[in-house]
Amino acid sequence: MSLVPLRRVVVTGMGAITPVGNTLTESWKRALDNTEPGVTTLEHALLCQSLPEEQLERELQAARALPCQVAAPVQCGDDDYLTHDTRTPRFVQMALRAAREALEQAELLLQSSSDGDKDTTTSLIPSMDPDRIGVCIGSGMSGVREIVEAARMVETRGLRRLSPHFVPKVLANTAAGRVSLEFGLRGPNHAVSTACAAGTHALGDAARCIQYNNADIIVAGGAEACIDPLSLAGFTRLKALSTNFTQEPTQSSRPFDQQRDGFVMGEGAAVLVLEELEHAKARQAPILAELCGYGLTGDAFHVTAPHPDGLGAGRAMQMALTQAAHGMESLESMEELLSRVGYVNAHATSTPKGDEIEAKCIDRIFSKAATTRQQHPLFVSSTKGATGHLLGAAGAIEAAFTVLALVHQEIPPTCNLENIDDEAEEPLHGFQHVRGSSARVKDMEFAMSNSFGFGGTNASIILKRWDPSTSH
Repeated sequence: MSLVPLRRVVVTGMGAITPVGNTLTESWKRALDNTEPGVTTLEHALLCQSLPEEQLERELQAARALPCQVAAPVQCGDDDYLTHDTRTPRFVQMALRAAREALEQAELLLQSSSDGDKDTTTSLIPSMDPDRIGVCIGSGMSGVREIVEAARMVETRGLRRLSPHFVPKVLANTAAGRVSLEFGLRGPNHAVSTACAAGTHALGDAARCIQYNNADIIVAGGAEACIDPLSLAGFTRLKALSTNFTQEPTQSSRPFDQQRDGFVMGEGAAVLVLEELEHAKARQAPILAELCGYGLTGDAFHVTAPHPDGLGAGRAMQMALTQAAHGMESLESMEELLSRVGYVNAHATSTPKGDEIEAKCIDRIFSKAATTRQQHPLFVSSTKGATGHLLGAAGAIEAAFTVLALVHQEIPPTCNLENIDDEAEEPLHGFQHVRGSSARVKDMEFAMSNSFGFGGTNASIILKRWDPSTSH
């Protein structure tokens, strides 16, 4: 009995709201620019949270006692992007905005007129079957602020004053559920909560739903909003956050740099519309890239620290590469595929050990093809230098940036990368860092995006540039 080939999955729309832009277009432009990271003072970040005055004052007072005084908030001051709706958590509002932008780009929403001459998108186009369109949005720990405030309410005013919205506000699947409700999507309704790998796991799991015919389209990505004193205090106790650049916030997130001292807490959301290839072709959708490889592993080493040799991360990368290779009939060897990957968007968060381990892991895998890379070098960068670390949303925005790198044949640099570890020690031969300015490339065909999280969870995806003339 012959096996039925898996259905192919393409990206037909993307949207984002991040510390460097209220849309994906804005975020991409500033990620390329390398002069305006989205990092600011913690006080300013809290002022961007749309909190009631009394709560804001409490959080500001608590935050002043923290050694970490920097964060990367979504840009504030525009009520068209995020509202003061206390019933809808901040990470859910951001997921809804990113999903709408992605669905609009994928040409899946019907335009209707309301509020005078202002056009709003309110529903799926009639030709779409909502039973075949699903949602998969990951998140790490976005309910901390709501839990703190609910506990305070119960303690000071009693159980009967607890809001009936408390439970849905703190559930990790609330973003997925609200996107499903907003747009009437009745396919798989899935959520992933795997720490900092959640966004990438959401994309990979969504792709599998399409590959195995559970849906034709999945609205997939990640959303996170936990710039709050308790979350920051927790990561501070783990010595995971940057504390050395309080006077120069924009320099605090510096992946791969010798002076890195921890990550910068960020927030935001990114959503990609994943679609079965023939379904996308049939409706003449704008195809941006193909998601052709997905790998996921566990370290089984430590609850917060990565394996010192990056074994779990390396196996995730290798698994994604192997899956991508299976879909290439003309491929003669794994070395050939390795030589055709032009970019790795690294997880690199700006922590001392994590960045070093990932760099050596990437080098170990891709140095096997170093001799065939004279014309097509492998470039590596971490866009967390610009955005900070969006935790459960990180993998989603980084996947979107990786798609745009393939579309525009331009690779964003790592902000604040001035002195690389390996310049002073043993050099790495498998790749080149992108720093200073973006790198323009030609004929880049494949790219990888990595995400690794607490609990020893690892995820990698491979994306392929879409070329209508050769992609059959």
